[in-house]
Amino acid sequence: MYFFIQDDWKIALLSTAVESMSEAVLMTDPAGKILLLNRQFEELWRLTPGWMETITARDRIQQLAHLLCDPDQFLNRLDEVYAHPDLEALDWLTLRDGRIIERHTRGLHLEERIIGRIWVFRNITSREWAQRELKVMKRVLEALNRIVEPQRQLQAGVQALAQELEARAAWLWGVEGSDFARLLAHYGARELRIDLTPRAPGDPCECLQRLLDHGFPATAHPIVCPRLAHLNTPDQEPARHISVPIYSRDRPLAILNLVLPSIQPFNVAELRMFAAIANQFSVAIERARLFESVREEQRAAEVLRQAAATLSASLDFEQVLDHVLDQIVALMPCDGASVMLVEGTQARVVRVYGYEALSDEAERAIHTVTFEIARTPTLRRLLETRQPWIIGETHNNPAWVRIEYALPIRSWLGVPVIVRQQVVAFICVDSFVPYAYRPEHARRLATLASSVSLALHNAQLYEQTNAALERERRLSELTRTISSALDIEVILDTVVRLSVELVGADAAVLGLLSADHAALVRTHTFNMPESLMQHVQGVQPVWSAVETRQSVIRHHVMLKAGRVTHHIPSVIGTPIIAGGKALGVLAVYHLHRQRFFGEHDRSMLEIVGQQTGVAITNAHLFTETQRLATTDHLTGLFNRHHFFALAPRELERARRYHHPLALLVIDVDYFKTINDTFGHSAGDVVLRSVAKQMQRELRDADILARFGGEEFIALLPETNRAGALRVAERLRAAVAGVPLLREPPVQVTISIGCAVLDSVSEHDRLDTLIHRADRALYIAKSRGRNQVASDP
Repeated sequence: MYFFIQDDWKIALLSTAVESMSEAVLMTDPAGKILLLNRQFEELWRLTPGWMETITARDRIQQLAHLLCDPDQFLNRLDEVYAHPDLEALDWLTLRDGRIIERHTRGLHLEERIIGRIWVFRNITSREWAQRELKVMKRVLEALNRIVEPQRQLQAGVQALAQELEARAAWLWGVEGSDFARLLAHYGARELRIDLTPRAPGDPCECLQRLLDHGFPATAHPIVCPRLAHLNTPDQEPARHISVPIYSRDRPLAILNLVLPSIQPFNVAELRMFAAIANQFSVAIERARLFESVREEQRAAEVLRQAAATLSASLDFEQVLDHVLDQIVALMPCDGASVMLVEGTQARVVRVYGYEALSDEAERAIHTVTFEIARTPTLRRLLETRQPWIIGETHNNPAWVRIEYALPIRSWLGVPVIVRQQVVAFICVDSFVPYAYRPEHARRLATLASSVSLALHNAQLYEQTNAALERERRLSELTRTISSALDIEVILDTVVRLSVELVGADAAVLGLLSADHAALVRTHTFNMPESLMQHVQGVQPVWSAVETRQSVIRHHVMLKAGRVTHHIPSVIGTPIIAGGKALGVLAVYHLHRQRFFGEHDRSMLEIVGQQTGVAITNAHLFTETQRLATTDHLTGLFNRHHFFALAPRELERARRYHHPLALLVIDVDYFKTINDTFGHSAGDVVLRSVAKQMQRELRDADILARFGGEEFIALLPETNRAGALRVAERLRAAVAGVPLLREPPVQVTISIGCAVLDSVSEHDRLDTLIHRADRALYIAKSRGRNQVASDP
């Protein structure tokens, strides 16, 4: 023990008593000058032996003050104590090395006189840290257990810990998978402008790498992080960044980061406290993850159940696509989603969600984009593996293809939709946050894709059934229409129009063949471009159907018309056959869409071709039958029966419109003599020749018929008496001017009786008009024949 010796026996006695005490003791005079101290004091303050002899008495207190965290407070307290000699004080001092010392002082009395002060110091660091640890742990545990919702529990725990430790900031990272960290909770970090974006693979974050590599030497370790460099500038308060690793059964679970005002190294008590805190947060995080996992699984299961019910309830293909987006949004977090249909080698976006919040250009781009699957790594992988795929970070990822108007997509998840072993669609979800999707998201989306696959399959079957029924209906309508039609023009127009509707085509042409099958003699079209009609009247691509009498399908046909080249996606041709004979060819085109005919279309059009052949044959037969029923077989004129069918209509029309009407009865002169002299064959020749001569002289509107034997009758609409007499005279002259028999030459003449109704009344009848004309004919014959007579 070292002290300043005064020549007083009482001081020696006091020195002996101080040296024998177990606590650290210091004695000062009333002015604050150190009189003596014991060895325990030197050890507690970690003073070097001979300390008192190495410095002046004035500097001893100052040096002790420099060992404390707050020297000014220490010196101020001394001044206060020495100002009041009778004051007894008890307080705590915190050394720069982190130890906590209890200080107790009171005045030293000797014979009722204060001769100085005695100071007793005790090291209460362990006790204080134990109490502090208990206080911090109690506060954190209360925060973690007070709130039911796990995510809010973590936030409350981090906030309570930061407040108890007087930390400037605290934040908690959760490790996702093996190399990705996601923010779980934070306090005060945003105010210090600390970067809290997720830590991606390859991120040079020392604390994350130490956690993953089990490289922390202690339960709390100082970390130098480039993202916190701005906290170490001169204008900032001194602080240090520490990281507390959190493990669960030796598995990296999370990391707790703190910015503490103290810069002293941690003692054993502090390290023990951080280890206990790490254990508590480990339990809380595992509990939060379990709770969140169960809750997400329950919610996902319910969403998937409802999705399956909703999707299976719809048999409309477009409605199924609409429902898919609704279910995706309900199933998982996303900033955007899309559904693409596979069309050959391309994938076309048919439904989108979320992009309307972006620019108009971006929205238009995502609604119209079509991807070549072979050139799009993401879609190509989905097609080849038929498994979900996650891209955690799209930036600098070679598999990520950006469209013209770049969207701020940072993470992506895609799954294929498989129907009958074929990938028919892709479902994609996007997030503007990197690493937003985990394997459980991929599993849920794949489950949804299975429901979508079943729904699309059912919708396709329903559409195919409806389409088949519709085709059958249209085929039945076409067959019924052309079977009931007896007009060849109506049949051909109906066939080309309904054939386009039957197979969903764009245009069609139907051509009838000439007798030698070398060319088309008649064509009927529907929506055919004029330029295509230059190629064998529109049937050049399928002319082989005429030659082989077999239907033909051709895809990607190139036809040149001058400088113009036509690209035809698909064309199908089928021959029109009846009774084993080719009557024509039907060509049906896809012109404007990348659609292609199939075997079902071929079979449907083959039926159309057969039915059309039958209908054309029936129309020809009907025309011939009708001609035979209304025509005199010898002269080719209308027969008597058909005349009496047509004449009343003209009589009624003349009555309605107040038009004149004339009727001629014509008789071949001396016809019996011709028959008797030259034979009935010659008589037939005469009748045919007379009929032909009269047909040349009459109008198309006039009705000329063989009335019986050698008599003919002609009805002249809108013809008055003068006109009728001129027509009759023209007929007579035409017949008389030409010999009707050449071997031997025979001159044939006719006599004509004319009757006219200048104004047809309700009482005028056809038989009366005929009777009048017949009477005029009798007059003409009685006058010597070869002349015209008129009934007055």
